[in-house]
Amino acid sequence: MEQIRVLVVDDELFVGELLKEYLSIIGYEVAAVSNGEDAISAIQQTPPHIVILDIRMPGMGGMEVLKSIKEKNKAIGVIMLSAYGDPETVNEALRLGADHYLQKPMNLKHLVETLKSLQPPEKR
Repeated sequence: MEQIRVLVVDDELFVGELLKEYLSIIGYEVAAVSNGEDAISAIQQTPPHIVILDIRMPGMGGMEVLKSIKEKNKAIGVIMLSAYGDPETVNEALRLGADHYLQKPMNLKHLVETLKSLQPPEKR
C-alpha cells in the first residue's frame, strides 16, 4: 500500500526536522523544506497528499504558497501552522482553502489526528 506523502514547510529548521523524523517513524513518507519557493518546487516534482505549512516565513509566505497549491491541485490537504493565532489570519487561511489550522507549539497527537482526518478512509 502506498504511503501518505507529507510535505512540511517551515522556516524553523528544527520544526521541519522534528516533524519529518516523527512522522516518518509513524509511517508517513515525509519531505521537509524551509521556504515557500522550495515548497512549490517540491510539490511540482512529487505532489504530496498533505502539506503542513507555516504561515509566516521570509520571502514567499504561507498564504501565498497556500494559494498556489490550491490553484494547482485542490485535492492536496493543507494544515496551516502559526505561532500567531489571530482570528483574521485563521479565517483568511480557511477561506483560501486550508483544511485545518494548528497553533504552535502544536500537540503531536493532535497533529496526527488532523493528518488522519485528511487521508482517504482506506488509509487511516
